[in-house]
Amino acid sequence: MKKRLKRGKAWRKEQIALIADLIRSYKTVGIAKVRGIGARQLQRLRRELRDNARLRVSKNSLIALSFRDSGMEEMTDYIDDQMALIFTNLGAFELYRLTEASKIPAPIKAGAVAPHDIVLEAGPTELKPGPVVGELQNLGIPAGIAGGRVEIRKRTVVVKEGERVTPEVAEILAKLGVYPVKEGLDLAAVYERDTGVLFKPEVLRKEPSEYISELCEAAKRAISLATNLKYVYPTSFTIRDLLIEASMKSQALAVYIAYPAPQTIRPLLQKAHVAAMNLGLNACIYNRETIPYLMRKAQMEAKALGEAAGWVSSSV
Repeated sequence: MKKRLKRGKAWRKEQIALIADLIRSYKTVGIAKVRGIGARQLQRLRRELRDNARLRVSKNSLIALSFRDSGMEEMTDYIDDQMALIFTNLGAFELYRLTEASKIPAPIKAGAVAPHDIVLEAGPTELKPGPVVGELQNLGIPAGIAGGRVEIRKRTVVVKEGERVTPEVAEILAKLGVYPVKEGLDLAAVYERDTGVLFKPEVLRKEPSEYISELCEAAKRAISLATNLKYVYPTSFTIRDLLIEASMKSQALAVYIAYPAPQTIRPLLQKAHVAAMNLGLNACIYNRETIPYLMRKAQMEAKALGEAAGWVSSSV
């Protein structure tokens, strides 16, 4: 009995050390649920993943101890049901897409919860006429016979999302070759050792391009917010625009108060020139610059006076 206990302890230590070595050898470690996956299916998954990842099924207790020994204790929170470890040098998002691509359509089991509305489309099936027509009708599925085959007469939602599948529905779906679920590895969590970040499936489902787009939008909004805060919150992204704005406002103020400076002397001289011209025109001061404007003004006034005098004489 003691020998068996010693051998059991030695085996446990060997397994924990082996898993720990695998964790250290790869950049990314995933943990996935494998309950319901048969030995043949596991072999298929190993073959499909072997070029990019290594799959290892182990006892949950050994997985938990290996995580703790490797400084990945937070991964133990995702050990649930029958689990398997996936070791790879791919990133977390790449591993998720790899495991999703390895899934194959499978019949849904009785008692399972429908992941989405399970729909039977109208049209012919591969089933030959027989008792199956009555089975379909008993389940509320309009069915008949056409062209020597069983036909679904109307598009029908057999099970709504979130509802449990009855044995009768599971059996008829299997007969019809309707496979509403995909069988494969369901990732529970992925840990990237280089970054120390744990990813959940709901995060990994998004395309990286979506995150990039969201980050770009967040950056735009942050810059807009910082700009609207003006000088209260200058940043390396907004300081250039803020300095340009401050320069323009200070120049405008200097011109307004007639403060001479290298940046303002030209607009001040232009402003003074325009003011002098207006003064000369209003005072009818004759010089080389005002004579053309004054002559044009006199011509327009004379024309207006002549038109007014002509209108008066014609009316008299």
